[in-house]
This record gives sequence, C-alpha cells and structure tokens, in this order.
Amino acid sequence: MVQDIFKLVAFFLLGLVYFYSLAGFGRILSNKNSNIFELQLDGTIVLLIIGYFIYLTIGFNPIINVLILIIGLFFVFKKKIEIISNQKCIIFLFISLFAVLIISKTHEDFNNYHFFSIFEVFNNSLRIGVSKINAYWIHSSLLKFNQSLIVLPLISFSAIHLPIFIIYLSTIGYFLLLIFVKEVKKDELFFSLLCVLILLVKFNRLSEFGYDYISQFILLIVFHKIYFLKNDNQEISKSILYYILCVLIKPISLLFSPILFFLFFKNGLGFFKKISISKYFIYTLLIFIFFSSSFIKTGCIFYPINSTCFPKEKIFWSEKAHLKSYSQIVELWSKSYDAQKKISKYKKIEDTNVYLENFNWVKFWIEKHFFYKVFEFLLLTILIISIIYFLLPKTVFEENKDKKEKYVILLLSFLSIFFWFNTVPQFRFGFSFIMIFVFFLFNLLLNLKIKFNKKRFIYLIFLALLFLNIKNFIRIKNEFLRDDFYKFTNFPYFNQKVIKYDYSNLKRDNFFYIELLK
Repeated sequence: MVQDIFKLVAFFLLGLVYFYSLAGFGRILSNKNSNIFELQLDGTIVLLIIGYFIYLTIGFNPIINVLILIIGLFFVFKKKIEIISNQKCIIFLFISLFAVLIISKTHEDFNNYHFFSIFEVFNNSLRIGVSKINAYWIHSSLLKFNQSLIVLPLISFSAIHLPIFIIYLSTIGYFLLLIFVKEVKKDELFFSLLCVLILLVKFNRLSEFGYDYISQFILLIVFHKIYFLKNDNQEISKSILYYILCVLIKPISLLFSPILFFLFFKNGLGFFKKISISKYFIYTLLIFIFFSSSFIKTGCIFYPINSTCFPKEKIFWSEKAHLKSYSQIVELWSKSYDAQKKISKYKKIEDTNVYLENFNWVKFWIEKHFFYKVFEFLLLTILIISIIYFLLPKTVFEENKDKKEKYVILLLSFLSIFFWFNTVPQFRFGFSFIMIFVFFLFNLLLNLKIKFNKKRFIYLIFLALLFLNIKNFIRIKNEFLRDDFYKFTNFPYFNQKVIKYDYSNLKRDNFFYIELLK
C-alpha cells in the first residue's frame, strides 16, 4: 500500500513536471498574451519537431529524454513564464482530472498497434517501409514522437499516455480561463462552458482515447479562434498552426477544412499577408514532417490518397497496391459492414461493393452506430445546452448582428458533417463539427447569450468534476477486481503486454525496410 501511494505521488509529480516542461518549450512559439494552457499545445508542436529529427538521426534514449525535460523546465524559469503565477489553478485542475490518467485497461487499438508503433520508433532510428511489418502502422499518429520522448529510466514506457492526457487537460483549462479570467462575448461564454461540460461529462475515460478524440479536442480550440477571435491576426495564425497539429495527430482532421474556410469568408486572402515569416517557417516544417513521414512509411507522399503513391517498380517499399484495398477496409468498417453480421433486423449484404453503393449501408450504420454513439452525444449536447440556457441568467434579447456569420458557420459545419458521413462516419472522427453545428443551430433559434454568474458556473463545473471522479474511482476499483490481463497489477500505470516481436533483431533478408542509421 505504501509503495503504491509513493508511485502514485511520483506519477502525479512527473505529470506536473511534464506539464511545466511543455510550457517552457511552448514559449518558443507563443506570444506574451497567450492563454497559459496554449503553451502545452505549442510545446507539443515543438517536441514533435524535436522528436522527429531525433528519430531521423541519433535515435531516442531515456537519458536524452530526461535532458529534454530539464531543458523545458529551464525555459520556464529563464523566461519567467506567467504559468508560475497560476500554479494554484494548474494544480487544482491537475488534481481534479488526475483520476482520468490512472488506467489499467487501455482502449482497444492501443495494444493492437499504438503501443507497438511507439516501441518501434523508440527502439530504432530511421527505418524505411516499416508499415510492411504491420499494416496498422500506415496510419500511426505522429504524436508517437512526443510519446517516445516520455520513455524514461526506471518507468520505461509507463508514462506514454501523458502527452494525450495533457492535451485533454489543456483543452479544458483553455476554456476555463476564458470563462473565469477573460472578458468574452456572451455567446463565446456559452460555447466555452459547453466545451468544458462536454469534455468533463462525455470524455472522462482516458482508456477511450485514441488519437482521434484528442485531435477533435484541439479542433474546438481552432474553431474558437477562427470564429470568436477572427479579428486578431495572431490568434488566426495560431489557429492554422493548431489545425496543422491536428492533421499531424490524425489526418482525418482534414474533414474540418470546410469550417476553416470561414477565414476566407471573413478576411479573403488578406490575412495570409499578416502572418509572420517565423509562423510560415513552422507551417512549412510541420508539413514537411507530415509528407516525409508518410513517404518513409509507405512510399506515398500523402498515404490517404492512393494517387500520391509511387509504383512499386520505382519505390520498392511502396504500399500503393495495398493502400487501395486498405482504404476500402476502413470504409467498410466505418460504415458498419462487420456489425451487420451480428443480430440485425435487416437482410445482410455480403457483397462489399453492393453494400457501399447507393447508401445501402446507411440503415445498418443507423442501427449499429448512430443510436449507439452519435444519437447519445446529440442528446447529451442538447441537454447541456438546455441546462446552461435555463439555469444561467440571459442577456436582454438583442438582435443577432452577426446572424449572417452564424448561417455561414452552420453551412460549413454541415459540409464537414456531410464529408464525414460520406467517408468515415465514426463518431470519434467527427464529434467536434457535430457539436459546432448543434451549438449554432440552437444559437440561431434561441440566441445563446448568457451573463457571467460565478456562483452558478462553479456549481455546474463542480458537479461535472464530481461526476468525472466518481465514474473514474468506480472504474479504478473495478480494474483491481478484474481477473483478466487488464487487472490492475502495475498501479498506477497501465498494463503492458510482453513485446513478442522485437524487430530490431531481424536479419536484413527477413524484412522489407532498410536501416539507414544506427
């Protein structure tokens, strides 16, 4: 028991150290007026760049990772970041959300390929065509480079969920600061509170988090900047930077692109001239990382699009032929093809081509996914909007001066939903623009403008935090009582499967990639 408490406290302190270290690196990209919780997202970008070039050159090492953590802390104190003066807020939020990080059972995809892709990156410097070893690695997230930087002495891979957790915490912290610290517009206040409550009530189990959800969390911040801060050039340039980060984490974030076109509606092409040269350099660097990583893994410049793949005759590790069939497998999965084989009131469609044509798949998707995932989220979002609307004092009704802009956002978010529905209609890939659409639909109907009421705001957030912690404490207790592999035996860290395939020992003629650097 004493040992478990010691490990728990050590894990908590490590989380805080990582949080502050990210803030230090984040100051490289942030301006002085940045929301302090943006620093972690900026630090995530900086460490992704550092991690990628470590992978290309010397390879990862636990000692190097410790040095990088220390350098980040040095930047915090060297630059006298205002984050130090907000320690009470940070520590309170850390304590309030820490139970989310204590998991034994990870999400389903984690042991299939997420963990092994991090294991591969950490243990081997640049290797070409690695997706031929494991097809899942074709779409492994580039956040694996950040996670490889948190593999540390003594605890090894045990803390690799920290980068994901910090993005979750920072998204909540970003909107909390808007609510309690900054003077914001009335509907902006409503949207910020909605985001906080949704994240606390709906997304309160880290075991559910792949990379899909965290990219969607960041997209909420992107939207906040492009709509509510549309006249601030620095915020607009930051929104583009965060959008690129989302694509690096999960390329499916490109479905958010129609909403991003609001920038063109509002500013034309003029805002590009106001972006600093340094920001353009970071944009270019991140885009280079995305395309070069895709090419190294698959022989494709942009692997989601088969036409960007080189033929096998020119690039021997090319996945062009495989990716074409793989894209159909993903589409079938997202449109509930396998789910129809379970109990269904509809006649099964065995032919995959027939299943996908003429929207034959829709009835199965509605039956197996819509009512299980999407409809539940819609009800929750509408419920929370209703609670905020009727519980909090509203402004005197005033005419919507920005009604045209709201209709534009409604249309653009609908386009994002349409593209999502037509390509990969899984809830995890599209909840951000579903939520934005619902919010603006009700905003046009009800004029969602509320007055700040500190007591009632705290009351609502406290209830949401209480719900989050009760749910996680029950989960943790149940994970101690399990009898399978996921029984809590490595508290407070997740259970790791034994690495059965150590590819670093394979002979050259047994695999399809080349080790360029040792």
